[in-house]
Amino acid sequence: MKLAYIRWKDAVAEEAADGLSHPPLAELVELQEVGFLLDENDEAVEIGMELSDHPGLRPGRWRLHIPRVSIAEMRVVELDKLFPKKRKHKKGSDAIY
Repeated sequence: MKLAYIRWKDAVAEEAADGLSHPPLAELVELQEVGFLLDENDEAVEIGMELSDHPGLRPGRWRLHIPRVSIAEMRVVELDKLFPKKRKHKKGSDAIY
């Protein structure tokens, strides 16, 4: 399983109920997301926020589809490499594993 960090840009509109005298404007904001990499192709990347071992259930009930044109940075890491299993210390050894 792979974990993805994605820094991307998206448009966010002002709340129309603010009672402002000017019309609401859309602004470009930078967003950062971390999730399980579920799928990717030439057009988009899909990440999920949850993981399940159930064979009939696709991981990530909450998913984000991020267009590649919006991605500023993306890093993908194998989950096992990100959180390696700790090995026990041998008795009488000062070595750190």
